Amino acid sequence: MKKLLLAAALLSLAACASAPTGGPRTDWSCDGGAAFSVRFSGESAEVFAGGQLYNLPQAQTGSGVRYSNGAVDYREHQGVATLGGAQGGPYTNCRRG
Repeated sequence: MKKLLLAAALLSLAACASAPTGGPRTDWSCDGGAAFSVRFSGESAEVFAGGQLYNLPQAQTGSGVRYSNGAVDYREHQGVATLGGAQGGPYTNCRRG
C-alpha cells in the first residue's frame, strides 16, 4: 500500500513540474537566421533567446505590443516582431514560425 501511495505522489509531482507557466509558446524566425520564442503570462512575457530566459513586464507603446525590462525590449506590430538587447541577435523582421 505504501508503495502505491508513493508512486501516486511521484506521478503528481511529475505532472506539476511539466506544466507550462504561461500561455502557449510562439516561435519567431528572424532575418539572418536568428530565432527566439515568447510565452505570455498575464502582463508579462517570457522570452527565450540566445540561450537566455528574459522576463519582461508589459510596457507602453503607441501601437502593437511591447514588453521591456529596460535592457531587453520585445515589440510586435502587425505580425512582425523585433527583439532588442538579447543575446544571439540581431532579431529583426521576425515572423511566426
